[in-house]
Amino acid sequence: MALLSMVLTANAQQDVSLDGQWELNIAGKDYTVNVPHTYNVMEGLEDYAGEAVYKRTLPITADMKGKTIRLHFEAVYHDAIVFINGKKVGEHLNKGYTPFSMDITSYISHQTSNILEVHTSNAYTDKALPYMRSFDWSNDGGIYRSVKLHVSGKQSLRYVHVTPHVDFTAKSGKARFDVRLWDDSQKTIKGRLTVKNRQTGATVHDAALSLSKKKNEQHFTTTIEIENPQLWHFDTPNLYDFTFEIPGSDALSDHFGFREFKIEGRGFVLNGEQVRLPGIEDMPGSNPEFGMAEPRAYIEKTVRMMKDLNTTITRFHYLPDGYMIDLMDEMGILADLELSWWQQPRGKLTPELREVARESLSEMVEAYYNHPCLYGWGMSNEVSGNHEDVKLLADHVRKLDNTRIVDVLCNKIWKNLADDPSLVLDLPTWNEYTGTWHGNDREELPLRFARIDSILNGRPLLITENGLCEPVFAGGDGTRIDDMLYHIKEWQKAPFVCGYIYFCVQDYRTQMGEEGLGKYRIRRHGVTKTDLTPKPSYYVLRQLMSPVEITKVSPANATKKEGLAGQYDINDSNRDAEVVLQVKKSIPTYILRGYQLKYTDGDGKVQMISLPDMHPGERYPFVLKNINAQYSFEIFRPNEFSVISY
Repeated sequence: MALLSMVLTANAQQDVSLDGQWELNIAGKDYTVNVPHTYNVMEGLEDYAGEAVYKRTLPITADMKGKTIRLHFEAVYHDAIVFINGKKVGEHLNKGYTPFSMDITSYISHQTSNILEVHTSNAYTDKALPYMRSFDWSNDGGIYRSVKLHVSGKQSLRYVHVTPHVDFTAKSGKARFDVRLWDDSQKTIKGRLTVKNRQTGATVHDAALSLSKKKNEQHFTTTIEIENPQLWHFDTPNLYDFTFEIPGSDALSDHFGFREFKIEGRGFVLNGEQVRLPGIEDMPGSNPEFGMAEPRAYIEKTVRMMKDLNTTITRFHYLPDGYMIDLMDEMGILADLELSWWQQPRGKLTPELREVARESLSEMVEAYYNHPCLYGWGMSNEVSGNHEDVKLLADHVRKLDNTRIVDVLCNKIWKNLADDPSLVLDLPTWNEYTGTWHGNDREELPLRFARIDSILNGRPLLITENGLCEPVFAGGDGTRIDDMLYHIKEWQKAPFVCGYIYFCVQDYRTQMGEEGLGKYRIRRHGVTKTDLTPKPSYYVLRQLMSPVEITKVSPANATKKEGLAGQYDINDSNRDAEVVLQVKKSIPTYILRGYQLKYTDGDGKVQMISLPDMHPGERYPFVLKNINAQYSFEIFRPNEFSVISY
């Protein structure tokens, strides 16, 4: 308590974690649990869908008196009604994946202990998105993400949004900072903005500010210039860290990145380069040990595996933990965040559900605006006849963020053609299951592509889902590999397909699962098991998504033996190897900059070769001096993730 007191006095603001031990009452029984927590991985409660009450004492200290105290939840599924000392503070209903905060200052007693109760529910309902039981993932209830107290002075920061802009011609960048307080009535603030280049540690901006806003405006705004900004890219995910401080009251730290991602012609353009991108989708909450309450170490393991698979682009059926989005910023994976509206209700939303959708999207954009990995916001997934609502929701999102793509994920563009909902927004999409969910004959795919191309009007198409779902479609991992090879080959041949997102990383827990019981109810859809143990298909997909192929490995300066195919005259004095790398020009397509080749030589020393900029479709020969006896070597990205090994 003494240490906390010193920090509060020095900084006038502090975050106090409420993760850890809480009391839980559910179905008439009491438990002691550790938050983040979901009760749907507890024995006997795996299929429970209803109310639960979490309770703990708040760590309020004397230093907090006279301060503003906010309670912040990263997410509660899907209802949270908050009480302090028996008095209702507020509620967050029917929105189970978005962060939210409540001002609890007036509810705190500085004479007695303060008891926090959070009444939660994961009951299936027609008032939320996802709707009723129409969602193909787990129904994990509870306070399944982190909770904290934020203590500040009177001027408390709600958010600081950063909008970067790159001038590629002038090699300069600008970053607009929009600062919002929780109290919108305040018209002036005095602050300090510090910006550092994370890669170099150099401070690129540090200045005191006096900001004003006009009546009815939400934001205080300032713009800074940064010369020669280091760009964010999935291979070089350069970041800038900032702190905006109101001295004596509050401070907020976050990061941003300079990058330009857009649709141009029939493809994606990243920082001025036309690219075709491969990726895979993760289904958080799939490990029965954790459910949706995944620890940070496990989240990091997941993202690292996605990078190991050569993932450059992904999407989510529902919002992941903010830590996962941080890691995708840091490791380099482009991502689309989606409203959890899947298949139902079809057609128009009720006014009440439309408001839930608007509020959810508002909370998504507010919480994650600064992340350079995010390229788009998704309005719905596999919903038919919802053209009017997705356009209204897209207009709402564009008012909040006009820097990103707004899309809708669809599975029947081959059937709907010009009437497909995905065509009314920025990016046509297709959850492509030709040969499984959508007909038994996968050989129909080329004909379907031809029909789709006729209504795209020169626009690109992103394959947003495909894979083999067992046990609905049996065959095991061998069939998964065969199906994967066929579909990816066809996508690569279609020049208007700008990328694909394979489904999915792991066999996933789902309340719709046809296999298993309780918390083990799953669909076998992954290239790994539920605990991320790779299957053979993992390694096939990794090679398919590699941007480079190894087309030749042979002894250098050696003569083939006559009459013996593949045999060479070699001796101990000739231990060099000739290697030829070819950069793919299908999917993936992008320039390889700053890659390295690593091998251990015949003397046991590690050798690193810096590769030149390598362009799609081009071949690059190299000689590896004094190669090891196994001829083994590996290619690495500039951020040190392995691409392919031999």
